[in-house]
Amino acid sequence: MLSPTTQKLTYLTAGLFALMGLALFAAPSWAAANAAWKITPFAAMTMGGWYLGGALMAFEAARNWDWSVNHTPLIFTWAFSALEAGLLVVHRQVLHLDTAFGIAYTIALAISAVATLASLADWARARPRIAAAGGANPWWSRALAAVFVIVVAFFAIPLLIGSARGGTIWPSELTLLTARSFGAFFLALVLSIAPLMFSRGMAPVVAEMRPGIAMSALIGVAALVFIGDFDFGARPLGIVYIGAYVATIAGAAVLLAYNRAQRQPQAQAQARGARS
Repeated sequence: MLSPTTQKLTYLTAGLFALMGLALFAAPSWAAANAAWKITPFAAMTMGGWYLGGALMAFEAARNWDWSVNHTPLIFTWAFSALEAGLLVVHRQVLHLDTAFGIAYTIALAISAVATLASLADWARARPRIAAAGGANPWWSRALAAVFVIVVAFFAIPLLIGSARGGTIWPSELTLLTARSFGAFFLALVLSIAPLMFSRGMAPVVAEMRPGIAMSALIGVAALVFIGDFDFGARPLGIVYIGAYVATIAGAAVLLAYNRAQRQPQAQAQARGARS
């Protein structure tokens, strides 16, 4: 398994993500006005959902410090940190670091990126193997993972290359950096879900789905708060944005319910054995 130092760095990243996410999600108008680049309050609150969900991903990974179980949320943590920090470097010319929040956001991402690099070095040294953990992962669960990867990659790539800038599914036009930030978030999800297409055990599925439901719910709340920004008559594809998160929550809930149902007979048998 990875070292205790990497585990501590993962907890640190969870804390940094939680602080950034709380500011963006709880005070989106203030965060948008004080951000390191131009974003709308809706984008700020949505990004807050990413970071609060990312904090839960990192915490889930650090709490279950077993590579066979936690590799999926840990991959998200690493990918999200590295991609978002890399975008700030690429687009440094548009950053305006003249507010405390903009500076704090940039520093927090820089620290999380350094933690990611140190964690990847630890992974390269240890090369931990993935063993089947938890109950058997059924074929339909792996199929759901494949569908998710394909669909989300379809949205991530145009955003990352800058050919999609909002105005259709997202209700307003995005700056290039904001669009690429959305793409980086989606790509991090793709990279973390991709191993579940081949996983034989349910444990990494559960480790990804638990924080994933919270993340999707937070992003959905942001959409409901700013539902007035959508014009479903003129841009009907906006319903796809909201529907995608509803579908994600439903799919994750089904997987967690299946895992609970599979584990229940075993738990009952253990309870009977303890009483006898």
